[in-house]
Order: sequence, then C-alpha cells, then structure tokens
Amino acid sequence: FLPASISIPWVTVADYLQLNPVICCAAVCHWNWQILDEDAEDLMNIDNLGTIHTFSGSMDESWFYLVTTAIEAKGARGLNAILSAISGVERNDTELVTHALNAIAQSLNEANHILERMYERCDPYVFYWKIREFLAGWENMAEAGLPYGVLYEGVDDTDTFSLDNWQSLIRRFRKYAGGSAAQTPLLQAFDIALGIKHYPTGHLGKQSTVAEARNRLREQGVPEPPPANSYLVRMRDYMPSGHRRFLEDLAATCRIREYVLLSCPDTLMHIGDASDPRVALRHAYNGCVGFLKAFRDKHIMIVTRYIIMQAKNGPSITVRPVSPVSNHYIPRAEQSQALTQASAHPPCGGRLGGDSLPADPTMYPQTNT
Repeated sequence: FLPASISIPWVTVADYLQLNPVICCAAVCHWNWQILDEDAEDLMNIDNLGTIHTFSGSMDESWFYLVTTAIEAKGARGLNAILSAISGVERNDTELVTHALNAIAQSLNEANHILERMYERCDPYVFYWKIREFLAGWENMAEAGLPYGVLYEGVDDTDTFSLDNWQSLIRRFRKYAGGSAAQTPLLQAFDIALGIKHYPTGHLGKQSTVAEARNRLREQGVPEPPPANSYLVRMRDYMPSGHRRFLEDLAATCRIREYVLLSCPDTLMHIGDASDPRVALRHAYNGCVGFLKAFRDKHIMIVTRYIIMQAKNGPSITVRPVSPVSNHYIPRAEQSQALTQASAHPPCGGRLGGDSLPADPTMYPQTNT
C-alpha cells in the first residue's frame, strides 16, 4: 500500500485536477519541462528544453519525456488550425478549410520529425530496464507483486477492515494504468478532427457514406459517439479535466471529414481537375491522414524496439550505470568544444548525447539486436 504521507496529498491534488492519482503523461511531460536558453531563436526547440525532475537522473529518461513535450508544443499550432477548419465548415468556405488542413498537415509533419529523434538520446535497453518501471502504474501488475493493485492508506480506510473480511478489503484496491502516450490530448484531437476511428484488433470499421456524412453535418452540437477502442476513452481519465472537456466539445462540433466527403465525393476525385478547389480540399485532407498514419507507424516501430524486443531479449547484468543528465544551459561555444574533446576521447559508454558514435555493446547489449 501507499503510506498516508504520500497517498493523502497525492489524491487531494489529483481530485483537484480531476485526474487519476498515478503517474501520467501530463505529470512527466506537460508539467515537467523548462527552457534552457531564454535568448534562443526557437524557445520550444527540443534541444532548448530540459526536464525538471526525473526518476533515474539519466539523459535517456529526460529525452524520452522531452520528445513528447516538443511534439505537444509544436503540434499546438495544429489545434488552432482545427478551429479554423471548423469555422470554415460552418461558413461553407472551402478555401479556408483547405488552408487549415494544410496547416494541420504541416504540424503533423513536424511532429513526425520530432518523433524520429527519439533514438538520438534514449537507448531502448536503458528505457525498458531502467526507466519503464517508474511509469508502469499498478494495473495488470501481478508479476510485480500487485495482483489487486494498490491500497491508498488514509484514503481507502484500510483500518476498518480485518483479515476476516478480506474480500471487502480487496475491493478497496486501486488499479491504475501508468504513463502512456495515449494520454496526450493532441493526437486524440487530431483523430477527432479528421474523423479517424480506432477499433479493437480484429474489428473492421465501416466507411461513412455520403448520406451519413450529410446527416452528421446537420447534427452540429450533438455529442459524437465515443471511439470504438475503449482504451483511448479510458486514457482520457488520465488527462487534466480541461483537456478532456476540450476533446468532448471538439467531438460535438467537428465535422471536417463529412464536409470534405460532401464537397468532393469519390466520383469527383476520379474525374476532377487538380485545380478544382474541391479536389484540392480532398487532397489536403488526405495529406493530413497520411501524416497521421506515418506518425502512428513510427510510434509502433518505437514500441517494438523499446518494449517488445527488449522484453524478448531479457536483461543483462553487464549494464553500466547511465550517465546523469544536466538541465543547465551550456553556451554553444562550450558545447562545441566539449563535443570535439569527447569525439577524441569517447566515454566508456561510447555514446555522447545525440551524436552518431556507436553504442558500447557492454553498456547497451540489446540495442543492436
């Protein structure tokens, strides 16, 4: 169980923020960053960001959080574009919707480039065996000795139960998922805006017909049915309440996909002129979907390399301690000098931040498997 000295203030703060009292994406990414150089040209460039707190003190953990932080920061411009697209749909302004969709595509493209940088300073082996345990939560954690979850002392009134009434005690255990990228509101907002539906494995979704699209356009303000994949809905409980309500309001008002289908049906796409504004609208929408798919494909590759392959390969007792991370700004001249010296005399791990030096197999034995 969690002692009262931890559980009571934790639950109090979580109740105020209206999210679950457990580690979450907002805690380690959205509220856990700082700007290193206030005079930098691009303040929110990932290279100009540092974490405030980490569990391991490693660059790998810090970088893992900062990639998500930078994606959220750069992707925020896409949220403004979504609102512009909604306005264009309401006014039947095809040009405005097309322009907004192009802006969304640009935002998604930038998010793709940032996600690709995950490999630079976050080693898969270090993440899985040294960092992931801090983010695991206590749901589906029977192998870790938490088959029922965790009791929050001082909150769940454990003193009122006895061993003779253990079944009632078990019901007081709490099971919470840990931190997950599914808890970021940005990607769910893009899904809602573009009309993307997620279904459980083995279930195929049905494509909207033109008639259904027309009906949806008439239902402005009617709540959108929740995603068929219940996991994404559950992850909203780990978001700050304002983010959660934004997604709900967005689903009730956003009809971009329906507008695109009605403006440029498949028949027009097959025979239409590329200079036709309606065809340009459809191409802009398809571009957004393409960039979003590319992002999710990259994320699946990261999950495969950082989790599935590491679990399959198993731990190694030869791993050396990871290097501590510094969140203090270092002038560019000093950075360049340090890189030059380190290249001539690489550290024992054979890896320097985000450079191209190969990883030492004794420090990261599973990385190149």
